[in-house]
Amino acid sequence: MSRWGSVVVWLACATPAWAEAPREKEVWITLGTDALEPVRGAFQARGLTLAAPTFQKGGVAVLRVRESLVEQLALAMHDELHRCAGFIAHDTQGEAFAAVQADNAPQPMASLLYYTLNNAPSVTALMDEVRESELRGTIQALSSNWTNRYYNVQNGADASTWLANEWKKLTAGRPDITVELFAHPFQQSSVIATLPGTTLPDEVVVLGGHLDSINLSNAKTGTAPGADDDASGVASITEVLRVAVLEGYKPARTVKFMAYAGEEAGLLGSKAIANAFKANGVNVVGVLQLDMTNYQGNTFDFGLVLDRTNATLNTQLRNLIATYQPERTVANIMCGYGCSDHASWTLAGYPAVMPFEASLSTMNPNIHGERDTLAYMGDTAENSVKFAKLGASFMAELAKGATEGNTPPPVGVEPGTLQTAAFDATYWAPACSQVGSGCDSGTLLDGRGGVGPELNQPNTLLKGCADGTSGTYHADESLDRLQVSTLDGKILFPGKTVKIEATVYAYSTTEDKLDLYYSASATSPSWQLIGTYSPSRTGVTTLSATYTLPVGGVQAIRANFRHAGPNGATSAARVCSSGGYDDRDDLVFAVP
Repeated sequence: MSRWGSVVVWLACATPAWAEAPREKEVWITLGTDALEPVRGAFQARGLTLAAPTFQKGGVAVLRVRESLVEQLALAMHDELHRCAGFIAHDTQGEAFAAVQADNAPQPMASLLYYTLNNAPSVTALMDEVRESELRGTIQALSSNWTNRYYNVQNGADASTWLANEWKKLTAGRPDITVELFAHPFQQSSVIATLPGTTLPDEVVVLGGHLDSINLSNAKTGTAPGADDDASGVASITEVLRVAVLEGYKPARTVKFMAYAGEEAGLLGSKAIANAFKANGVNVVGVLQLDMTNYQGNTFDFGLVLDRTNATLNTQLRNLIATYQPERTVANIMCGYGCSDHASWTLAGYPAVMPFEASLSTMNPNIHGERDTLAYMGDTAENSVKFAKLGASFMAELAKGATEGNTPPPVGVEPGTLQTAAFDATYWAPACSQVGSGCDSGTLLDGRGGVGPELNQPNTLLKGCADGTSGTYHADESLDRLQVSTLDGKILFPGKTVKIEATVYAYSTTEDKLDLYYSASATSPSWQLIGTYSPSRTGVTTLSATYTLPVGGVQAIRANFRHAGPNGATSAARVCSSGGYDDRDDLVFAVP
Protein backbone atom coordinates (compact mmCIF):
# COMPACT_ATOMS: atom_id res chain seq x y z
CA MET A 1 0.00 0.00 0.00
CA SER A 2 1.37 3.41 -0.97
CA ARG A 3 1.98 6.16 1.50
CA TRP A 4 -1.05 8.12 0.12
CA GLY A 5 -3.18 5.05 0.41
CA SER A 6 -2.33 4.84 4.10
CA VAL A 7 -3.32 8.44 4.58
CA VAL A 8 -6.64 7.77 2.91
CA VAL A 9 -7.29 4.82 5.22
CA TRP A 10 -6.37 6.92 8.27
CA LEU A 11 -8.73 9.69 7.19
CA ALA A 12 -11.53 7.23 6.71
CA CYS A 13 -11.12 5.59 10.11
CA ALA A 14 -10.14 8.48 12.37
CA THR A 15 -12.50 11.09 13.88
CA PRO A 16 -10.66 14.38 13.66
CA ALA A 17 -11.34 17.14 16.17
CA TRP A 18 -12.61 19.38 13.42
CA ALA A 19 -15.25 16.89 12.15
CA GLU A 20 -18.81 18.30 12.10
CA ALA A 21 -20.84 17.45 15.25
CA PRO A 22 -24.29 15.88 14.82
CA ARG A 23 -26.90 18.52 14.16
CA GLU A 24 -29.37 19.18 16.96
CA LYS A 25 -32.99 18.33 16.28
CA GLU A 26 -35.14 21.28 15.26
CA VAL A 27 -38.87 21.72 15.75
CA TRP A 28 -41.44 24.01 14.23
CA ILE A 29 -43.25 26.40 16.54
CA THR A 30 -46.46 28.36 16.07
CA LEU A 31 -47.13 31.30 18.38
CA GLY A 32 -48.99 34.58 18.36
CA THR A 33 -47.30 37.44 16.53
CA ASP A 34 -47.91 39.64 19.57
CA ALA A 35 -45.36 37.50 21.41
CA LEU A 36 -42.57 37.82 18.84
CA GLU A 37 -40.89 41.01 20.03
CA PRO A 38 -41.17 40.34 23.80
CA VAL A 39 -39.76 36.84 23.29
CA ARG A 40 -37.02 38.11 20.97
CA GLY A 41 -36.00 40.65 23.60
CA ALA A 42 -35.88 37.99 26.30
CA PHE A 43 -33.72 35.80 24.08
CA GLN A 44 -31.32 38.65 23.36
CA ALA A 45 -31.00 39.39 27.08
CA ARG A 46 -29.77 35.80 27.52
CA GLY A 47 -27.38 35.96 24.57
CA LEU A 48 -29.68 33.86 22.37
CA THR A 49 -31.13 34.43 18.94
CA LEU A 50 -34.72 33.86 17.94
CA ALA A 51 -35.08 33.06 14.26
CA ALA A 52 -37.28 35.22 12.09
CA PRO A 53 -40.71 33.76 11.22
CA THR A 54 -40.82 31.69 8.06
CA PHE A 55 -44.54 32.38 7.64
CA GLN A 56 -47.25 34.33 9.40
CA LYS A 57 -50.95 34.90 8.91
CA GLY A 58 -53.82 36.29 10.94
CA GLY A 59 -51.77 36.94 14.07
CA VAL A 60 -49.95 33.58 14.12
CA ALA A 61 -46.30 33.06 13.18
CA VAL A 62 -44.25 29.97 12.29
CA LEU A 63 -40.66 29.66 13.55
CA ARG A 64 -38.03 26.95 13.33
CA VAL A 65 -36.02 26.55 16.54
CA ARG A 66 -33.55 24.12 18.05
CA GLU A 67 -35.20 21.69 20.43
CA SER A 68 -32.98 22.85 23.29
CA LEU A 69 -34.45 26.36 22.95
CA VAL A 70 -38.04 25.24 23.53
CA GLU A 71 -37.52 25.53 27.29
CA GLN A 72 -36.13 29.03 26.82
CA LEU A 73 -39.18 29.88 24.75
CA ALA A 74 -41.47 28.66 27.53
CA LEU A 75 -39.49 30.74 30.04
CA ALA A 76 -39.78 33.84 27.88
CA MET A 77 -43.53 33.37 27.41
CA HIS A 78 -43.95 33.00 31.16
CA ASP A 79 -41.75 35.95 32.15
CA GLU A 80 -42.75 38.41 29.46
CA LEU A 81 -46.41 37.57 28.80
CA HIS A 82 -47.54 35.57 31.88
CA ARG A 83 -48.60 32.73 29.61
CA CYS A 84 -48.56 29.05 30.47
CA ALA A 85 -47.15 27.45 27.29
CA GLY A 86 -48.38 30.03 24.78
CA PHE A 87 -47.06 28.18 21.76
CA ILE A 88 -47.57 24.88 19.95
CA ALA A 89 -44.72 22.59 18.89
CA HIS A 90 -44.89 20.69 15.58
CA ASP A 91 -42.74 17.98 14.03
CA THR A 92 -42.91 19.32 10.47
CA GLN A 93 -43.25 22.58 8.64
CA GLY A 94 -46.40 21.31 6.94
CA GLU A 95 -48.02 20.58 10.29
CA ALA A 96 -47.15 24.07 11.53
CA PHE A 97 -48.55 25.71 8.38
CA ALA A 98 -51.73 23.66 8.73
CA ALA A 99 -52.11 24.90 12.31
CA VAL A 100 -51.91 28.51 11.12
CA GLN A 101 -54.55 27.88 8.48
CA ALA A 102 -56.78 26.14 11.03
CA ASP A 103 -56.46 29.07 13.43
CA ASN A 104 -57.68 31.37 10.67
CA ALA A 105 -60.57 29.07 9.70
CA PRO A 106 -64.17 29.66 10.80
CA GLN A 107 -65.16 28.64 14.30
CA PRO A 108 -65.29 24.84 14.68
CA MET A 109 -68.62 23.14 14.19
CA ALA A 110 -69.71 19.67 15.28
CA SER A 111 -72.89 17.70 14.90
CA LEU A 112 -73.95 18.88 18.37
CA LEU A 113 -73.65 22.63 18.79
CA TYR A 114 -76.87 23.16 20.66
CA TYR A 115 -76.82 22.59 24.37
CA THR A 116 -79.67 22.25 26.83
CA LEU A 117 -80.14 22.28 30.60
CA ASN A 118 -82.57 19.55 31.64
CA ASN A 119 -80.60 17.18 33.87
CA ALA A 120 -80.82 18.94 37.25
CA PRO A 121 -81.43 15.87 39.47
CA SER A 122 -78.28 14.16 38.24
CA VAL A 123 -76.21 17.36 38.30
CA THR A 124 -77.26 18.01 41.88
CA ALA A 125 -76.48 14.43 42.94
CA LEU A 126 -72.97 14.69 41.48
CA MET A 127 -72.20 18.16 42.82
CA ASP A 128 -73.34 17.25 46.33
CA GLU A 129 -70.65 14.57 46.55
CA VAL A 130 -67.67 16.77 45.59
CA ARG A 131 -65.23 16.86 48.51
CA GLU A 132 -62.39 19.28 49.20
CA SER A 133 -60.46 16.55 51.04
CA GLU A 134 -60.44 14.33 47.93
CA LEU A 135 -59.22 17.19 45.75
CA ARG A 136 -56.55 18.09 48.28
CA GLY A 137 -55.34 14.50 48.47
CA THR A 138 -54.84 14.25 44.71
CA ILE A 139 -53.05 17.61 44.52
CA GLN A 140 -50.79 16.65 47.42
CA ALA A 141 -49.89 13.31 45.88
CA LEU A 142 -49.12 14.71 42.43
CA SER A 143 -47.09 17.65 43.78
CA SER A 144 -44.98 15.71 46.29
CA ASN A 145 -44.36 12.19 44.96
CA TRP A 146 -41.80 13.31 42.38
CA THR A 147 -39.28 16.13 42.01
CA ASN A 148 -41.18 17.16 38.92
CA ARG A 149 -43.47 15.71 36.27
CA TYR A 150 -41.52 16.93 33.24
CA TYR A 151 -42.71 15.26 30.07
CA ASN A 152 -39.40 13.78 28.92
CA VAL A 153 -37.92 12.31 32.11
CA GLN A 154 -38.72 9.20 34.13
CA ASN A 155 -40.57 11.23 36.77
CA GLY A 156 -43.10 12.28 34.14
CA ALA A 157 -43.61 8.70 33.02
CA ASP A 158 -43.99 7.52 36.62
CA ALA A 159 -46.62 10.18 37.30
CA SER A 160 -48.64 8.89 34.33
CA THR A 161 -48.45 5.34 35.60
CA TRP A 162 -49.47 6.41 39.10
CA LEU A 163 -52.47 8.38 37.85
CA ALA A 164 -53.61 5.55 35.59
CA ASN A 165 -53.48 3.19 38.58
CA GLU A 166 -55.42 5.66 40.74
CA TRP A 167 -58.13 5.96 38.12
CA LYS A 168 -58.28 2.18 37.85
CA LYS A 169 -58.80 1.95 41.62
CA LEU A 170 -61.57 4.56 41.47
CA THR A 171 -63.38 2.67 38.71
CA ALA A 172 -62.74 -0.88 39.94
CA GLY A 173 -66.44 -1.45 40.54
CA ARG A 174 -67.41 -0.32 37.05
CA PRO A 175 -66.26 -2.84 34.42
CA ASP A 176 -67.71 -0.59 31.70
CA ILE A 177 -65.05 2.06 32.43
CA THR A 178 -61.60 1.62 30.89
CA VAL A 179 -58.33 3.38 31.74
CA GLU A 180 -55.41 3.44 29.31
CA LEU A 181 -52.13 5.15 28.62
CA PHE A 182 -51.85 7.08 25.34
CA ALA A 183 -48.19 6.74 24.37
CA HIS A 184 -46.12 9.53 22.80
CA PRO A 185 -42.60 9.66 21.27
CA PHE A 186 -41.34 11.02 24.60
CA GLN A 187 -41.31 9.38 28.03
CA GLN A 188 -44.53 10.64 29.58
CA SER A 189 -47.86 9.21 28.44
CA SER A 190 -51.26 10.85 28.51
CA VAL A 191 -53.90 9.09 30.60
CA ILE A 192 -57.46 8.48 29.34
CA ALA A 193 -60.43 7.04 31.23
CA THR A 194 -63.50 6.23 29.13
CA LEU A 195 -67.06 6.08 30.45
CA PRO A 196 -69.07 4.70 27.51
CA GLY A 197 -72.39 6.19 26.46
CA THR A 198 -75.52 4.10 26.69
CA THR A 199 -77.55 5.43 23.76
CA LEU A 200 -75.21 7.73 21.81
CA PRO A 201 -71.77 6.17 22.34
CA ASP A 202 -70.32 7.67 19.15
CA GLU A 203 -70.77 11.21 20.48
CA VAL A 204 -67.98 12.14 22.89
CA VAL A 205 -67.62 14.65 25.72
CA VAL A 206 -64.05 15.37 26.92
CA LEU A 207 -62.84 16.72 30.28
CA GLY A 208 -59.10 17.32 30.38
CA GLY A 209 -56.12 18.96 32.06
CA HIS A 210 -52.37 18.54 31.74
CA LEU A 211 -50.31 16.22 33.91
CA ASP A 212 -46.79 17.55 33.33
CA SER A 213 -45.03 20.26 35.30
CA ILE A 214 -41.92 22.30 34.59
CA ASN A 215 -39.22 24.31 36.34
CA LEU A 216 -38.21 26.84 33.75
CA SER A 217 -34.78 27.31 35.32
CA ASN A 218 -33.95 23.62 35.08
CA ALA A 219 -36.61 21.60 33.31
CA LYS A 220 -35.29 18.06 33.72
CA THR A 221 -33.96 18.05 37.28
CA GLY A 222 -35.32 21.24 38.85
CA THR A 223 -38.04 21.08 41.47
CA ALA A 224 -41.49 21.63 39.98
CA PRO A 225 -44.31 20.50 42.29
CA GLY A 226 -46.90 21.94 39.90
CA ALA A 227 -49.56 21.91 42.61
CA ASP A 228 -51.65 24.52 40.85
CA ASP A 229 -50.20 24.07 37.36
CA ASP A 230 -51.76 21.63 36.81
CA ALA A 231 -52.19 19.09 39.60
CA SER A 232 -55.25 21.15 40.56
CA GLY A 233 -56.87 20.67 37.15
CA VAL A 234 -56.11 16.94 37.11
CA ALA A 235 -57.47 16.68 40.66
CA SER A 236 -60.68 18.45 39.59
CA ILE A 237 -61.15 15.98 36.72
CA THR A 238 -60.32 13.05 39.00
CA GLU A 239 -62.99 14.24 41.42
CA VAL A 240 -65.59 14.35 38.64
CA LEU A 241 -64.66 10.77 37.75
CA ARG A 242 -64.88 9.73 41.42
CA VAL A 243 -68.35 11.18 42.00
CA ALA A 244 -69.57 9.75 38.68
CA VAL A 245 -68.64 6.27 39.89
CA LEU A 246 -69.95 6.93 43.40
CA GLU A 247 -73.35 8.02 42.09
CA GLY A 248 -73.64 5.26 39.49
CA TYR A 249 -73.70 7.77 36.66
CA LYS A 250 -74.36 6.32 33.20
CA PRO A 251 -74.17 8.90 30.42
CA ALA A 252 -76.04 8.80 27.14
CA ARG A 253 -72.93 10.09 25.34
CA THR A 254 -69.43 8.74 25.94
CA VAL A 255 -67.33 10.72 28.42
CA LYS A 256 -63.53 10.73 28.29
CA PHE A 257 -61.40 12.02 31.18
CA MET A 258 -57.91 13.03 30.03
CA ALA A 259 -54.63 14.00 31.67
CA TYR A 260 -52.38 15.30 28.91
CA ALA A 261 -48.62 14.87 28.69
CA GLY A 262 -46.24 17.56 27.50
CA GLU A 263 -48.44 20.66 27.65
CA GLU A 264 -45.58 22.85 28.90
CA ALA A 265 -43.48 21.95 25.85
CA GLY A 266 -46.06 23.10 23.32
CA LEU A 267 -49.36 21.23 23.93
CA LEU A 268 -47.75 18.00 22.73
CA GLY A 269 -50.09 15.47 24.32
CA SER A 270 -53.41 17.15 23.62
CA LYS A 271 -52.35 17.96 20.06
CA ALA A 272 -51.54 14.31 19.38
CA ILE A 273 -54.86 13.10 20.85
CA ALA A 274 -57.01 15.74 19.16
CA ASN A 275 -55.37 15.08 15.80
CA ALA A 276 -55.79 11.32 16.25
CA PHE A 277 -59.48 11.80 17.02
CA LYS A 278 -59.87 13.99 13.96
CA ALA A 279 -58.09 11.46 11.74
CA ASN A 280 -60.40 8.71 13.01
CA GLY A 281 -63.56 10.76 12.63
CA VAL A 282 -64.41 10.82 16.35
CA ASN A 283 -67.41 13.09 16.95
CA VAL A 284 -66.37 15.20 19.95
CA VAL A 285 -69.32 17.42 20.87
CA GLY A 286 -67.68 19.41 23.67
CA VAL A 287 -64.33 19.76 25.45
CA LEU A 288 -63.75 21.25 28.92
CA GLN A 289 -60.17 22.25 29.75
CA LEU A 290 -59.21 22.69 33.42
CA ASP A 291 -55.74 24.23 33.69
CA MET A 292 -55.09 25.74 37.15
CA THR A 293 -58.13 25.75 39.44
CA ASN A 294 -56.89 26.22 43.02
CA TYR A 295 -55.71 29.84 43.27
CA GLN A 296 -58.18 32.69 43.27
CA GLY A 297 -56.17 35.62 42.01
CA ASN A 298 -59.09 37.93 41.37
CA THR A 299 -62.47 38.89 42.79
CA PHE A 300 -64.35 36.79 40.23
CA ASP A 301 -64.65 33.02 40.51
CA PHE A 302 -64.22 31.94 36.90
CA GLY A 303 -62.28 33.61 34.10
CA LEU A 304 -63.91 32.47 30.88
CA VAL A 305 -61.38 32.33 28.03
CA LEU A 306 -62.91 33.83 24.90
CA ASP A 307 -60.15 33.28 22.34
CA ARG A 308 -59.63 29.89 20.66
CA THR A 309 -62.82 28.64 22.29
CA ASN A 310 -66.34 28.04 21.01
CA ALA A 311 -68.86 30.83 21.54
CA THR A 312 -71.87 28.52 21.84
CA LEU A 313 -70.10 26.33 24.39
CA ASN A 314 -69.01 29.45 26.30
CA THR A 315 -72.68 30.41 26.57
CA GLN A 316 -73.46 26.93 27.86
CA LEU A 317 -70.76 27.28 30.50
CA ARG A 318 -72.20 30.59 31.66
CA ASN A 319 -75.64 28.98 31.82
CA LEU A 320 -74.26 26.08 33.86
CA ILE A 321 -72.73 28.46 36.38
CA ALA A 322 -75.83 30.66 36.58
CA THR A 323 -78.08 27.61 37.06
CA TYR A 324 -76.06 25.38 39.37
CA GLN A 325 -73.65 27.79 41.10
CA PRO A 326 -75.54 31.09 41.01
CA GLU A 327 -73.43 32.53 43.81
CA ARG A 328 -70.33 32.38 41.59
CA THR A 329 -69.19 35.17 39.31
CA VAL A 330 -67.75 35.01 35.80
CA ALA A 331 -65.50 37.41 33.90
CA ASN A 332 -64.38 37.27 30.27
CA ILE A 333 -60.63 36.97 29.76
CA MET A 334 -58.24 36.54 26.85
CA CYS A 335 -55.53 33.90 26.95
CA GLY A 336 -53.45 34.31 23.78
CA TYR A 337 -52.36 31.77 21.21
CA GLY A 338 -51.79 28.20 22.41
CA CYS A 339 -52.10 29.06 26.09
CA SER A 340 -53.47 25.66 27.07
CA ASP A 341 -54.78 22.36 25.71
CA HIS A 342 -58.17 23.67 24.61
CA ALA A 343 -56.31 25.23 21.67
CA SER A 344 -55.37 21.77 20.38
CA TRP A 345 -59.01 20.75 20.20
CA THR A 346 -60.05 24.03 18.61
CA LEU A 347 -57.38 23.69 15.91
CA ALA A 348 -58.62 20.14 15.23
CA GLY A 349 -62.10 21.53 14.61
CA TYR A 350 -63.77 20.61 17.89
CA PRO A 351 -65.75 22.92 20.23
CA ALA A 352 -63.77 23.63 23.40
CA VAL A 353 -64.06 25.86 26.45
CA MET A 354 -61.72 26.85 29.28
CA PRO A 355 -62.67 28.38 32.64
CA PHE A 356 -59.60 29.73 34.47
CA GLU A 357 -58.78 30.65 38.07
CA ALA A 358 -58.03 34.33 37.35
CA SER A 359 -56.86 36.57 34.57
CA LEU A 360 -53.40 36.03 33.11
CA SER A 361 -52.07 39.04 35.00
CA THR A 362 -53.51 37.90 38.35
CA MET A 363 -52.96 34.14 38.20
CA ASN A 364 -50.74 32.20 40.59
CA PRO A 365 -47.32 33.92 40.46
CA ASN A 366 -45.39 30.82 41.54
CA ILE A 367 -46.11 28.45 38.68
CA HIS A 368 -43.21 26.95 36.73
CA GLY A 369 -40.97 26.83 39.77
CA GLU A 370 -40.32 25.20 43.13
CA ARG A 371 -42.86 27.38 45.01
CA ASP A 372 -45.95 26.08 43.18
CA THR A 373 -47.00 24.07 46.24
CA LEU A 374 -50.18 23.26 48.10
CA ALA A 375 -48.72 25.07 51.10
CA TYR A 376 -48.57 28.32 49.10
CA MET A 377 -52.31 27.90 48.50
CA GLY A 378 -53.02 27.54 52.22
CA ASP A 379 -52.91 23.72 52.29
CA THR A 380 -56.47 23.65 51.01
CA ALA A 381 -58.16 22.73 47.75
CA GLU A 382 -61.24 24.81 48.45
CA ASN A 383 -60.93 26.89 45.28
CA SER A 384 -60.90 23.74 43.16
CA VAL A 385 -64.25 22.64 44.58
CA LYS A 386 -66.20 25.06 42.38
CA PHE A 387 -64.29 23.87 39.29
CA ALA A 388 -64.97 20.21 40.08
CA LYS A 389 -68.66 21.05 40.50
CA LEU A 390 -68.59 22.91 37.18
CA GLY A 391 -66.96 19.86 35.60
CA ALA A 392 -69.69 17.63 36.99
CA SER A 393 -72.46 19.88 35.63
CA PHE A 394 -70.66 20.14 32.27
CA MET A 395 -70.47 16.36 32.02
CA ALA A 396 -74.06 15.66 33.05
CA GLU A 397 -75.63 18.34 30.84
CA LEU A 398 -73.58 17.55 27.72
CA ALA A 399 -73.48 13.78 28.05
CA LYS A 400 -76.98 13.58 29.61
CA GLY A 401 -77.86 10.16 31.04
CA ALA A 402 -78.47 9.94 34.80
CA THR A 403 -77.10 9.04 38.18
CA GLU A 404 -78.54 6.02 39.97
CA GLY A 405 -82.17 6.53 40.93
CA ASN A 406 -82.76 9.45 38.56
CA THR A 407 -84.58 9.41 35.23
CA PRO A 408 -82.45 10.23 32.17
CA PRO A 409 -83.75 13.32 30.37
CA PRO A 410 -84.25 13.35 26.61
CA VAL A 411 -80.90 13.97 24.97
CA GLY A 412 -82.00 17.40 23.80
CA VAL A 413 -84.04 16.32 20.82
CA GLU A 414 -81.78 14.72 18.31
CA PRO A 415 -81.19 16.21 14.88
CA GLY A 416 -83.72 14.83 12.42
CA THR A 417 -86.63 14.72 14.88
CA LEU A 418 -89.59 16.85 13.85
CA GLN A 419 -91.54 17.93 16.92
CA THR A 420 -95.33 17.93 17.15
CA ALA A 421 -96.73 20.99 18.90
CA ALA A 422 -99.03 21.04 21.91
CA PHE A 423 -101.31 23.90 22.85
CA ASP A 424 -99.51 26.28 25.22
CA ALA A 425 -101.84 28.29 27.46
CA THR A 426 -99.08 30.81 28.21
CA TYR A 427 -98.68 31.80 24.56
CA TRP A 428 -102.23 30.76 23.61
CA ALA A 429 -100.88 29.03 20.54
CA PRO A 430 -99.43 25.66 19.49
CA ALA A 431 -95.83 25.36 20.71
CA CYS A 432 -92.89 22.95 20.60
CA SER A 433 -90.99 23.29 23.86
CA GLN A 434 -88.15 20.94 22.90
CA VAL A 435 -85.52 21.78 20.31
CA GLY A 436 -85.76 19.63 17.19
CA SER A 437 -85.34 19.83 13.43
CA GLY A 438 -88.72 21.55 13.21
CA CYS A 439 -92.15 22.07 14.71
CA ASP A 440 -95.50 20.89 13.30
CA SER A 441 -98.88 22.15 14.51
CA GLY A 442 -100.51 18.86 13.51
CA THR A 443 -104.31 19.10 13.66
CA LEU A 444 -104.45 21.90 16.26
CA LEU A 445 -105.17 24.63 13.67
CA ASP A 446 -107.63 22.78 11.43
CA GLY A 447 -110.55 25.09 10.69
CA ARG A 448 -111.17 28.74 11.48
CA GLY A 449 -112.70 30.26 14.59
CA GLY A 450 -116.09 28.66 15.05
CA VAL A 451 -116.06 27.42 11.43
CA GLY A 452 -114.72 23.90 11.58
CA PRO A 453 -112.96 21.91 14.30
CA GLU A 454 -110.20 24.41 15.25
CA LEU A 455 -109.34 24.00 18.92
CA ASN A 456 -108.30 26.85 21.22
CA GLN A 457 -109.07 29.45 18.56
CA PRO A 458 -107.83 31.97 17.61
CA ASN A 459 -104.39 30.32 18.20
CA THR A 460 -102.55 33.63 18.03
CA LEU A 461 -100.11 34.95 20.64
CA LEU A 462 -102.03 36.15 23.68
CA LYS A 463 -105.27 35.88 21.67
CA GLY A 464 -104.10 38.98 19.83
CA CYS A 465 -105.90 38.48 16.52
CA ALA A 466 -109.40 36.98 16.18
CA ASP A 467 -110.51 34.86 13.21
CA GLY A 468 -113.32 35.73 10.81
CA THR A 469 -116.50 33.72 11.34
CA SER A 470 -118.19 33.88 7.92
CA GLY A 471 -118.81 30.97 5.58
CA THR A 472 -118.60 27.19 5.83
CA TYR A 473 -115.75 24.81 6.77
CA HIS A 474 -113.82 23.72 3.69
CA ALA A 475 -116.10 25.58 1.38
CA ASP A 476 -114.52 28.88 2.36
CA GLU A 477 -111.03 29.91 3.47
CA SER A 478 -109.22 28.38 6.44
CA LEU A 479 -105.62 27.93 7.56
CA ASP A 480 -105.34 24.31 8.72
CA ARG A 481 -101.71 23.55 9.51
CA LEU A 482 -98.29 25.21 10.01
CA GLN A 483 -94.86 23.65 10.01
CA VAL A 484 -91.35 25.10 10.28
CA SER A 485 -88.31 22.89 9.63
CA THR A 486 -84.67 22.94 8.60
CA LEU A 487 -83.76 22.14 5.01
CA ASP A 488 -81.02 19.69 6.01
CA GLY A 489 -83.10 17.80 8.55
CA LYS A 490 -80.77 18.77 11.39
CA ILE A 491 -81.42 20.82 14.48
CA LEU A 492 -83.00 24.27 14.36
CA PHE A 493 -80.17 26.74 14.92
CA PRO A 494 -79.70 30.49 14.41
CA GLY A 495 -78.41 31.27 10.93
CA LYS A 496 -79.90 28.15 9.32
CA THR A 497 -82.29 28.43 6.40
CA VAL A 498 -85.67 27.06 7.41
CA LYS A 499 -88.86 26.34 5.48
CA ILE A 500 -92.41 27.28 6.42
CA GLU A 501 -95.20 25.10 5.05
CA ALA A 502 -98.76 26.38 5.42
CA THR A 503 -101.65 24.06 4.55
CA VAL A 504 -104.77 26.05 3.65
CA TYR A 505 -108.20 25.55 2.16
CA ALA A 506 -108.34 28.06 -0.73
CA TYR A 507 -111.54 29.51 -2.16
CA SER A 508 -109.80 31.35 -5.02
CA THR A 509 -106.38 31.37 -6.65
CA THR A 510 -106.61 35.10 -7.38
CA GLU A 511 -108.53 36.56 -4.44
CA ASP A 512 -106.90 34.62 -1.55
CA LYS A 513 -103.51 35.69 -0.16
CA LEU A 514 -101.18 34.21 2.46
CA ASP A 515 -98.91 36.59 4.40
CA LEU A 516 -96.07 34.88 6.27
CA TYR A 517 -94.17 36.47 9.16
CA TYR A 518 -91.54 35.49 11.72
CA SER A 519 -90.52 36.89 15.10
CA ALA A 520 -87.28 36.21 17.00
CA SER A 521 -89.26 36.44 20.24
CA ALA A 522 -92.60 34.84 21.02
CA THR A 523 -92.94 36.77 24.28
CA SER A 524 -92.42 40.22 22.71
CA PRO A 525 -93.19 39.66 19.04
CA SER A 526 -91.86 41.99 16.39
CA TRP A 527 -93.24 40.54 13.16
CA GLN A 528 -90.98 40.54 10.10
CA LEU A 529 -92.62 39.93 6.73
CA ILE A 530 -91.27 36.99 4.74
CA GLY A 531 -93.63 37.44 1.78
CA THR A 532 -97.15 37.23 0.36
CA TYR A 533 -98.18 34.16 -1.63
CA SER A 534 -101.12 33.00 -3.75
CA PRO A 535 -102.50 29.43 -3.79
CA SER A 536 -101.89 27.59 -7.05
CA ARG A 537 -105.21 25.78 -6.87
CA THR A 538 -108.42 25.80 -4.88
CA GLY A 539 -109.25 23.37 -2.11
CA VAL A 540 -106.64 21.93 0.24
CA THR A 541 -103.17 23.02 -0.82
CA THR A 542 -99.79 23.77 0.76
CA LEU A 543 -97.79 26.97 0.26
CA SER A 544 -94.17 27.30 1.36
CA ALA A 545 -91.43 29.87 1.83
CA THR A 546 -87.95 30.03 3.37
CA TYR A 547 -86.19 32.45 5.68
CA THR A 548 -83.06 32.62 7.84
CA LEU A 549 -83.60 31.72 11.46
CA PRO A 550 -82.59 34.63 13.74
CA VAL A 551 -81.07 34.43 17.23
CA GLY A 552 -83.70 33.91 19.90
CA GLY A 553 -84.61 31.22 22.42
CA VAL A 554 -88.38 30.98 21.84
CA GLN A 555 -89.47 32.13 18.39
CA ALA A 556 -92.72 32.23 16.42
CA ILE A 557 -94.12 32.31 12.91
CA ARG A 558 -97.47 33.74 11.84
CA ALA A 559 -99.57 32.91 8.80
CA ASN A 560 -102.32 35.39 7.86
CA PHE A 561 -104.62 33.78 5.25
CA ARG A 562 -107.08 36.34 3.91
CA HIS A 563 -109.71 36.83 1.27
CA ALA A 564 -108.36 39.93 -0.43
CA GLY A 565 -111.12 40.20 -3.04
CA PRO A 566 -110.86 41.25 -6.69
CA ASN A 567 -108.07 43.69 -5.85
CA GLY A 568 -106.03 41.04 -4.07
CA ALA A 569 -103.15 41.31 -6.51
CA THR A 570 -102.35 44.82 -5.26
CA SER A 571 -103.41 44.55 -1.61
CA ALA A 572 -100.75 45.00 1.06
CA ALA A 573 -99.70 42.30 3.48
CA ARG A 574 -101.36 42.29 6.89
CA VAL A 575 -100.18 40.96 10.24
CA CYS A 576 -103.79 40.77 11.37
CA SER A 577 -106.44 41.40 8.72
CA SER A 578 -110.08 41.76 9.71
CA GLY A 579 -112.07 40.10 6.94
CA GLY A 580 -114.94 37.74 7.74
CA TYR A 581 -113.23 34.87 5.87
CA ASP A 582 -109.71 35.55 7.21
CA ASP A 583 -107.75 33.12 9.36
CA ARG A 584 -104.46 33.73 11.08
CA ASP A 585 -102.50 31.35 13.31
CA ASP A 586 -99.17 31.31 15.13
CA LEU A 587 -96.68 28.54 15.85
CA VAL A 588 -94.18 28.83 18.71
CA PHE A 589 -90.93 26.82 18.80
CA ALA A 590 -87.68 26.57 20.73
CA VAL A 591 -84.27 27.46 19.29
CA PRO A 592 -80.94 26.87 21.14
